[in-house]
Amino acid sequence: MKVVLILSVAISLTQCKKSATRQLDELLESRSPFLAATFCEKNKTQLVDRNDDCDRVTRAAKEEIDIILNRKLDLGIAPVIVEKTKGKEIEEFLQTHTRMGIRYWEIWKANVILE
Repeated sequence: MKVVLILSVAISLTQCKKSATRQLDELLESRSPFLAATFCEKNKTQLVDRNDDCDRVTRAAKEEIDIILNRKLDLGIAPVIVEKTKGKEIEEFLQTHTRMGIRYWEIWKANVILE
């Protein structure tokens, strides 16, 4: 009886879990390119059929990082201040997305302050 109950609970839990595609749809609706792009990178194998969406959101994240870092050029020697929550999303994106991390991590850490 215990085995049947445990198996029943396990089946219920797996049925409640959202698919990677549905989770991506929700992240795309959240309007945070960093969260969506990070999710894409972490779930590449499950999102093969959503490559176009993942590429688009990754480009949007890169463009937003470029905009933030270009403010540094406008400010001269002053660091760029980024809202802490958004900064954490960007840092997770850079740590997860290896190519972007190699390109931006050192520049980000040297020029941005999270507040």
